Amino acid sequence: MSERPVDFARPRRMRCGACPHEWDATADWLDRFDQGKEGCPACGTDCRGEDRPDFTAAPDDQAHDEAATRDLAWYHSSTHPIWPDRDFDPAADLTEETRQRMESMSARPGAVERWAARQKSKAVHVGTYEAAIENMFRRIDDEGGPADQFFLHRVRLRQDCMIEPGVHPEPTDFVGNAYLTEVCAPGVNVLRYVNVHEDASRISLALDVDAIDAVQSIPIPLPIDTSDPWITDATARLHCASARPPEPMTSTLQRFRPRTIPALATEGRQLVKEAGAELPVNLRDRFGLEIDEETFASDPSGFPARVLGLVRLVTDPGRVLAALDAQGWRTV
Repeated sequence: MSERPVDFARPRRMRCGACPHEWDATADWLDRFDQGKEGCPACGTDCRGEDRPDFTAAPDDQAHDEAATRDLAWYHSSTHPIWPDRDFDPAADLTEETRQRMESMSARPGAVERWAARQKSKAVHVGTYEAAIENMFRRIDDEGGPADQFFLHRVRLRQDCMIEPGVHPEPTDFVGNAYLTEVCAPGVNVLRYVNVHEDASRISLALDVDAIDAVQSIPIPLPIDTSDPWITDATARLHCASARPPEPMTSTLQRFRPRTIPALATEGRQLVKEAGAELPVNLRDRFGLEIDEETFASDPSGFPARVLGLVRLVTDPGRVLAALDAQGWRTV
């Protein structure tokens, strides 16, 4: 099994929808493009055009080759310590009221069982190390789960897995689900697609669990020594902030709805901003964490340690890969 070099700041491959031009775009160029300040270098089509430029598969991606796809290490981040889990029951958490409602809305009995079978038939997704970490950052920021425990899973594919020819657009529906039986030939259990959300322009995989041979898993971020000078200083700053009175929120609506914010929360956000400055430009907007007052009271250094631990997933990937190397493989 082979590893790819980890590079969160790599250029992204773009293709114009109005002309056939392709090029590599930096994070700074993409930021200007999203603001309407840049367009296709060949024809000028910008982000407002119907045929706007978009990410396309990087030509140097090893996963264009089927044999390499089977040999590469693939990654997935999740809040589940065991992933994928063949024994997962999607209906286990449904209340009796929900079950009855689902049955009453169906024209024939067995609605819950059919729904559960449909859920279990969804493809799982794996990608580069960068894609897995970026996905975790997005979930923490978007879903408000800064304290959730995440796990990084390294996936080894079966050598006899069946791969759909070519590299395709991402096959997910509006809620992010993909079903291989709807987009692949019979017997295929791996679909390669261009990831346009995490590690954009790199190839990710939608696959059936049967395509996976084994998985290694570790909790992330890795443990951080709380005697680290940055953590010691950050913890002291948070202690000082916790003793200060709430601060007025800066908002254009403040005169209509005066509000304050705990000084501890303000200091926590400042620490996140300072630590995030070490991240590539394209990741900083996704790096969002909020400090919890109750948790801080019981574990003052916990928040700074988590912030620094998340940053080091990006700045020191070698330590993470070494931690995975030390784990045994779990056959799926």
